[in-house]
Amino acid sequence: MLVSMTGFGIGHYEDSSVVIDVELKSFNSRYFELNTRSFDLSGESEYKIRTFLKNKLKRGSINLTVKIDSKNQLKLNKHKLESILNSYREIESEYNLDLNYSHLLRNNDIMSFRTLPKSIEGKVLKAIKIATDQVLGMRLKEGKSIEKEFMKYISIAKKDLKKIESIYSKSVKKKINSKAANESKIEELEKLDVTEEIDRTNSHFNQIILSVNSKDISGKKISFILQEINRESNTILSKFLDKNIAKYAISLKMQAEKLREQVSNIL
Repeated sequence: MLVSMTGFGIGHYEDSSVVIDVELKSFNSRYFELNTRSFDLSGESEYKIRTFLKNKLKRGSINLTVKIDSKNQLKLNKHKLESILNSYREIESEYNLDLNYSHLLRNNDIMSFRTLPKSIEGKVLKAIKIATDQVLGMRLKEGKSIEKEFMKYISIAKKDLKKIESIYSKSVKKKINSKAANESKIEELEKLDVTEEIDRTNSHFNQIILSVNSKDISGKKISFILQEINRESNTILSKFLDKNIAKYAISLKMQAEKLREQVSNIL
């Protein structure tokens, strides 16, 4: 089956000491890319989360946002605060000024978030797992929709191939049976033979159908097959210059291009 790369999920965890909200977004990408926001984890825990998401989501640009409301989450730098307060008081005394102490809070070094303890990091992962399951469900649902489009384009392309084969066969028979037919004419027709290209293209589409029905990740494989189909279509157009064949060969290329656009959305 086809699986989309796009999805969205939210996860929530809450107990007496902490409230955790997770938002997970997945977008199209050739590789796995993880962007994290709004939380501070130890290197070990961040590695575990990255590994978990990569194993589950495989590919895509992943945006992970975690919001944590926890007791004792903020840390006060008392030494720096006392030093600044002493400087403020000295300025006020010496220059007879009345300073605004609220500006102290704008100093990022005065108040900072603590690195979360491992007990909370485990709870973060629980919320991430909930969000990940939602993303996977959305990916499967969208993948089914893409699969329907896939099969529609493949059906049209196969009909185009049958038309090309029929027109080519009739054209060859007509030329062979004509009074003007001779050995050199027949040799010329053999050079213009497109039956191999038609057979290979049919085989390529059958491989795509097998990939669609497979449980394995298929996006990159299908993309490669579509490149081969495009080459075969170009060969048909260049070898046998016939306006009727050209019409269906161009349609064939169009279906392959539509498939290629959809491939960028799947794993």
